[in-house]
Amino acid sequence: MTTPNPDRIRALIEQCWDAPHGAGQVALAEEAIAQADALGDEQLRFHARMAATEAYQRGGLPAKGFATFTWCLARFDSYPERHGDQEYLLLWHYKYMVNSLTRFPDVPLTRTYAVLDDMQRRYAEGGHSLQAVHKHRWLVASHLGDCAAADLHYAQWQAAPRDGNSDCVGCDPTDQVRHLTDRGRDEEAIELVGPVLAGELTCVEQPQEILTALLLPYLRTGRFDEARRAHHQAYRAVRADRSQLGTIADHVYFLAVSGNAGRGLELVERHLPWLPEASSPLVEMAFAAASSLVLRLLAAAGHGAKPVRGAEHDVAELAEHLAARAVALAKRFDDRNGTAAQSERVAATLAAEPLVERLPLSLTARVGAALGRTPAVSPPAAAPVVADLPDVPADAGLDLLLDLIEEALRRDDEPRSEALWQLIEPFTGAGGLTSLQLGRLADLRGMRLHGETAEQTEQAWTEALERYTQAGDEVRGQRIRGRLGLHRSRHGQPEEGLAQVRASSDYLLAHGGPKDQAGALRRLAVALLHAQQPGEALRELDRVDGVGEPDPGARVRLQVMLLRAQALGADGRVQESADAARELIARAVAEGQDEMIGLGEFFLGQGLSMLDDNAGAAAAFDRALARVLPEPLEREVRERRAVLLAGTPRAREAVDDLAAMVARLGAEPEAGQEHDDDAEHARFHLAVALFNTGRVEEAAEVAEEAVYGADRAGNQNLADQVRHLLAAIHQRLGETDQSLAYLDELAANLDGFDNAAGRARVLEQAGELLFDLDRDALAATRLGSAAAAYRVARLPLDEMRARRRQAVAAMYADDPERARQAVELADAAAAELPPGLAKEPEAQYELAWLALDGARAMVGVGDPEAALTRVRGAAERFRGLEAFGEAFLADLTMGEVLLTLGRAEAAEPVLREVLNGLPRDSATLPRAAYALAHTLMQCDQEEEARRLAGEYGFELD
Repeated sequence: MTTPNPDRIRALIEQCWDAPHGAGQVALAEEAIAQADALGDEQLRFHARMAATEAYQRGGLPAKGFATFTWCLARFDSYPERHGDQEYLLLWHYKYMVNSLTRFPDVPLTRTYAVLDDMQRRYAEGGHSLQAVHKHRWLVASHLGDCAAADLHYAQWQAAPRDGNSDCVGCDPTDQVRHLTDRGRDEEAIELVGPVLAGELTCVEQPQEILTALLLPYLRTGRFDEARRAHHQAYRAVRADRSQLGTIADHVYFLAVSGNAGRGLELVERHLPWLPEASSPLVEMAFAAASSLVLRLLAAAGHGAKPVRGAEHDVAELAEHLAARAVALAKRFDDRNGTAAQSERVAATLAAEPLVERLPLSLTARVGAALGRTPAVSPPAAAPVVADLPDVPADAGLDLLLDLIEEALRRDDEPRSEALWQLIEPFTGAGGLTSLQLGRLADLRGMRLHGETAEQTEQAWTEALERYTQAGDEVRGQRIRGRLGLHRSRHGQPEEGLAQVRASSDYLLAHGGPKDQAGALRRLAVALLHAQQPGEALRELDRVDGVGEPDPGARVRLQVMLLRAQALGADGRVQESADAARELIARAVAEGQDEMIGLGEFFLGQGLSMLDDNAGAAAAFDRALARVLPEPLEREVRERRAVLLAGTPRAREAVDDLAAMVARLGAEPEAGQEHDDDAEHARFHLAVALFNTGRVEEAAEVAEEAVYGADRAGNQNLADQVRHLLAAIHQRLGETDQSLAYLDELAANLDGFDNAAGRARVLEQAGELLFDLDRDALAATRLGSAAAAYRVARLPLDEMRARRRQAVAAMYADDPERARQAVELADAAAAELPPGLAKEPEAQYELAWLALDGARAMVGVGDPEAALTRVRGAAERFRGLEAFGEAFLADLTMGEVLLTLGRAEAAEPVLREVLNGLPRDSATLPRAAYALAHTLMQCDQEEEARRLAGEYGFELD
């Protein structure tokens, strides 16, 4: 076995302190302990365990910290002179121990009190304030339900002065809020933290913990906007952190009592898999109880049989199972504590009822609430415009009026048809009408109702068919059969309806006049479109002109053109469809048919969208909305336009229409209702629009809804699109750990060969984000994984770039050997570039960067000669690509390498040219001056070297 290296152990310990909390940090600590124990270095053993205590506490494994803390405390007491510089941290770790001991019912209470007493003795002997001691005695008394003792220790805690052992200015007020809210003093709690939230909180637990503590005070005092914001901000910060399951339990409870059990189910389903690994039995109890409450409320609302994703039980069964689990854990605590406090708290949680009917939590929920979660009530319809009828004789009989209104309805002349219907009204209740007249009246009544009430329309036309049959008018009977068939095609019976329309058309084409024949062909074309047979529909439309319909009217001709454009698009002939729509628009403009212009623009917009001309499609939709459109079509145009605009500079115009679209499709579906895939797509587009208008927090809320809905619907592709968006959202919010968590989820989902390129891009994005955060070792790991995935995808140029960036990250992580290996792998990828690709500007640019970064890596591993070989010619490559800033950087690097090799005379002209050529505001300028100054010192030009040092503000060695 290789003897452990002390420097390597120290590096592991330092990495542990710097690493993000979680499994990675714990692994570093445990590796440091193992190597330090193998080496037998007592100092390193102590420091490794001190780091481990912190890692266990922050990583959700507090029980493991008992052993490391006890070991360090014993060593400290045995050798205080050796570990004296760690006394402050040991005193701080006492707080961790007291907090954790209360969370494990198997730990005797006497041990907790013994630790508290020892903590107080050490604090007092060291001359420290007892503020932190009083606070932790309050914590134990609160856990036991001893209100009198808790109030006493709370008063002592508040009276004692703060010092370096006190919890931070966010954590102390958080616990004060918990005490005050337990006593029903919500207003005091809220007033207390106002100044705290207005200041800067730098603790890793803040502000999410203090916002979580404020959820119930905000809700109970009617501060609903504050409650909503606190929930979203705090939950975003903890949703990916397994060590925060206790905090998540508070959010589950909040959702239950704020009337959001449906959203609560989302959290239960997402975090239930974490329950077996809960950081302590106390956290396990809290999450089980809060989750059971959510599930009980859902069951009471009639959703008890709903399956719970990832669980073996339905809602009602899981509610009982989790309740029993929480009750059993509470009993274990109470048996240890000698009180009933925990059982009473669990019972209160399980029996809680909503404090408000429903607090809308997001933009889509608020829109849904504003709409009453029911279809919006339309305003009273304006009275129809009634035309003058100078051509209708005053003594016109019923048969003439029926002929005239039938013609007006056929031509879609609504004002004239309404005026004629008023003239017909007196006849409708008269006796003595023939079967044919009664049939025609029912026929026309159905035409007037068409598009409003499907059931009444069918009833009217069924009556008309019966009357026509009685009258022996087979042509009219077949006409009405065709209308009934088309009506059924439009209302969920496309095959049955098509068969009926086809039979009617065959008869009318053989026995009807030109008007009936043309009408039959139009109906058949529409029915074929509903049956998804657009090619057949086009063939029937081609026959319309051949029947010789006399004077069909402008609107009827335009309708045929519209059907043709629609059928071409449905048949995949998108460019022809767009051209047909343009022809329709031109004809409609000439005919002055405003609505048909709008319909033409709508179909043109659809076609252009399918042709990936989104700007043209949006412009077409804009023109459509400038026309008078029927309400359902206007809404559809607005929604389609909004989807196109969401990712553009016009995103602001899309937000309201997308929010209304989500509300229409079911914003935040009630618990038990399956999520509509269309609704999740609409949420995704709304989140994109909000993100692009700077409303980033609202974008996060809506995107969270969308990813849950898409996951639940099994739409992995959409869910991963939303995850990618959420990664960008959280990065914009400065919540980088959350952003990385989404990228990691996304990379994990993109498994398999087919997804290798996508996985590589996500891993590369995560690596670059880590690099920007100066988490260079992790960045190098992610970038290496990205390169490996690019290799699987057979993308050598991308592989080369990722390896090069891995080398840079490894250099900054002080891991030169890893950097060298990455450069070698990048060189191998470069050698595999196809000759044609290698000549492309993008590849030439990357190859120049590989020469430059490879040189830096070679310097790092102590091989400046290899570095010089690599960097020569890099500047010329960059200049050939007109990348002049990069060229200066390559020249600067070459000068620095020459200086490292002791060739100052050769370095001087190179560095002078760089310094003289760089813009005066270049960030590279001080580095170039520093290199030149040191070169000048070696060339015995000390005076100029010191002048440069003075000018640029650095000292010469």
